[in-house]
Amino acid sequence: MPELEAANARLKAGKLRCSIQLRGRVYTLVATLPTRDGLGRKQQRIPLPEADLFEAERRAVVLGEQLRSDNFTWEAWDTPQAPATITVADFIKAAQALHASKYHKDPERGNNAWSKKWAPALRKLPPSGVITEAVLLRTIRKLPAGSAARRDQGNLLSQVAKSLGLETATLLEACRGYGVDKLTERDIPADAEIEAALRRIALPHWRWTFGMCAAYGLRPHECAALTWLEDNWIEVHDKTKTGARRVTPCPSAWIESFALRELPRPTQSASTLTKAFNDALDRDGVTIKPYNLRHAFALRLLDKGVSADLGARLMGHSLQVHQSTYQRWIDADRIQKAMQGVQL
Repeated sequence: MPELEAANARLKAGKLRCSIQLRGRVYTLVATLPTRDGLGRKQQRIPLPEADLFEAERRAVVLGEQLRSDNFTWEAWDTPQAPATITVADFIKAAQALHASKYHKDPERGNNAWSKKWAPALRKLPPSGVITEAVLLRTIRKLPAGSAARRDQGNLLSQVAKSLGLETATLLEACRGYGVDKLTERDIPADAEIEAALRRIALPHWRWTFGMCAAYGLRPHECAALTWLEDNWIEVHDKTKTGARRVTPCPSAWIESFALRELPRPTQSASTLTKAFNDALDRDGVTIKPYNLRHAFALRLLDKGVSADLGARLMGHSLQVHQSTYQRWIDADRIQKAMQGVQL
């Protein structure tokens, strides 16, 4: 049963010392527990007659946390449990288990994701009480409509809700709206503006970072983990947001004019570089945001005739994300090309 195997994998990744078995039609928790006479410990089962798999996993997380904190008692488990009540504490524990299952092969990346995305999303929840679909919907709708925060944090809350058996269709609908309608021409710096801004950056390693984001469309943290290849291609390492990829500059003339192969690199790690870079831009009065350099790179590729599919691969995101963000310009480019040579 794939769903049961996935649930047990999440429990194992979260280092919760219990598992779920299906005995007949009843889900059962299995763990090494104190004997009822208090004289020892052995592997024992706790049947959950009324529970479906989502409830069984929620109860398994509770049991695992009790065993980890050494506050397990049989009295608590002999009392019938309300099958569908999810508290804020339960929701946070489920988030921790889900996060552990996603990042158990890369703890460093997991720690970075927790501090930057998961923890801020969970802080939006009420401090206590019961979590329901309505509570989560109110939480998501308090985030600015159409913002990246609403999209990213809302999606994370929805993932946790799904792991607990809550309906998520309405939640996911509320997360939508970040994309082309929030990106305007004013956000996209012209090449001349980028060149002038780079000259205002005082420290050479931040000039290098700015130049790499402009010439290669990089996310700032990717500048901490890349390798130069032949013909000025670079390879972004696999411990980044979307894994390893190769990128070519656009325009290639900036490699020489920005001295990108001569300037020193920053020493910050991928988890700290972005903040340090933004702080440096603020100190030097540079108002161009790093992600707008990335948007400018995308439109430069389009202007050079690079297809949306290849542009998405160079930028390290899906074709769907690429098209939804840049659809306005993609459509305009198609219309212009279709009308070339047409007499009206």
